[in-house]
Amino acid sequence: MCLLFQKTQFQTPIDCRKVKTFSAILENVKQNITIINTLFLFIFSPMRMFGHLKAVPMALLGLSFVFFACSSESTSSSSDDSPETEYSSTKGESSSSESDKDSNDKSSSSVAKDEPTVSEKSSSSVKQETVSGQEALNEPQNKINGSCGPSSDKINKGDIATWQFFRDEGEVWDQILAPFVWTFEGTASKSIQGNGLNQVNIRYENSGTYTASLLVDGNSVLCDTLQVQGVPIVIESCEPIPASAVAGDIVSWKVVSNSDSPIKSYSWSSDFGTVNANGAEASLTTDASMHKKNVFVTVNVTNEDKTTETYACKPVTVIDPNMVDVTIAHSGISDSTKQVFPGGQTIVAQYPSNAVNCQMVCGAQGNGVILEVDGVAHTIDYSLNITPESCKDGSAAGSKITITASMNVYCYVTY
Repeated sequence: MCLLFQKTQFQTPIDCRKVKTFSAILENVKQNITIINTLFLFIFSPMRMFGHLKAVPMALLGLSFVFFACSSESTSSSSDDSPETEYSSTKGESSSSESDKDSNDKSSSSVAKDEPTVSEKSSSSVKQETVSGQEALNEPQNKINGSCGPSSDKINKGDIATWQFFRDEGEVWDQILAPFVWTFEGTASKSIQGNGLNQVNIRYENSGTYTASLLVDGNSVLCDTLQVQGVPIVIESCEPIPASAVAGDIVSWKVVSNSDSPIKSYSWSSDFGTVNANGAEASLTTDASMHKKNVFVTVNVTNEDKTTETYACKPVTVIDPNMVDVTIAHSGISDSTKQVFPGGQTIVAQYPSNAVNCQMVCGAQGNGVILEVDGVAHTIDYSLNITPESCKDGSAAGSKITITASMNVYCYVTY
């Protein structure tokens, strides 16, 4: 009978062991009822014959017999039919510690089926590609407008990129109701649409540069580009020649890079002027507008697998000798009258208009301080008299010199 019920489609499976135990209890109750009826006859008959006192021991004996029968049957049923049960804190369900191997295997497979593994849990958090919504698009109201682009402008081949819309016009509620139609190039999903669809995930199987466009609430938006990387490129260096320059000099750079995919092209640019490019080398002519600026160029290196790396080359400091930063003070009675040349900076200094001789007295708070004057290095041990080569005695007035100090240096001119 238990097996018959067990095959029935109940929400909670029937445990035949528990049914067996319950049947044993019912049988025990039936037997005890029969015993009690017999005892009643046994007890009350002597009472009529011998009186109440004689019946008491016999009644106690009968009750003891009933207690013994019940307790022994209950213990027997518990030990034989109801094995020790262990409870799982995760599932809230019990599993027998004395089950056979098959039921253990079934229990294990059941738990494995219900509880996701670590890899399953991690995979569930991975981004999924977006598909178009099934609902009909709402009518455009032309209330929403903005910009769009990938959340990260560079991903690896085979990864998923997230494209986002950034609202500039309209309210949040209008955006939720607005129709979005995304269009992509070079992907399996050419177009994805939905109401309020302000973010989509797209997988890119091939490397290269990709764009996307968006029609949001009737307004067309061109998104920023996405770079999908394939075989990597390593850029080792890109140094300027010379390391420092005067306005009017031509500075050149050469990029050194390597990749398992052959390098296909170089693209150079700069915010400071026109770059003359020739493959892995480029040059730029400096001018007065670059005075005291760190001038650099940027190179994009692309290989045959369409991977592109953008690299900002090392800058060069440009000085225009005609652009005067300070006028060197005359005399050095106190520090307030001395000109301070800060460490690590290049300064264009000019002699006073009434200067005659070129000698300059410089001091520092230590030994071994390097002071470059027009590119010539001088070592200062607390104090040093310097006569710049570009200055001519007798005509020092208005002469310009370029000074770079390794640490703060105080200078003044004497005449």
